[in-house]
Amino acid sequence: MNISSVVINVADLNLMSEIANLVSDIDGCEVVAQNENKIVALIESQSFDDEIKSYKSIERLPGIATVSMIYSYQNLDEDIEKSNNNNIGDILRKIDESSVDDIEYHGNPTV
Repeated sequence: MNISSVVINVADLNLMSEIANLVSDIDGCEVVAQNENKIVALIESQSFDDEIKSYKSIERLPGIATVSMIYSYQNLDEDIEKSNNNNIGDILRKIDESSVDDIEYHGNPTV
């Protein structure tokens, strides 16, 4: 579980209520405070990628001047467990034993 908070600076004070409602409509977002031209929102998500998607959704709202992430917490226990149990030794051994001719690259290198 990821939890973060953001401060949203609103460019047009006439849009405060509308922007607060739009932020609340974003999955996992909750408006917790409003003052002058600022809105404070919490983002709760299952992954870092989902957290960033919500953040980017807020940034794209009309009438936003800036969005600043103030706090971010990620529960990395599951990711750490996966990395500890990924059999990296077997993977490296398999790579070492492979012929260069068997390796395929499908990326797009840029220099």
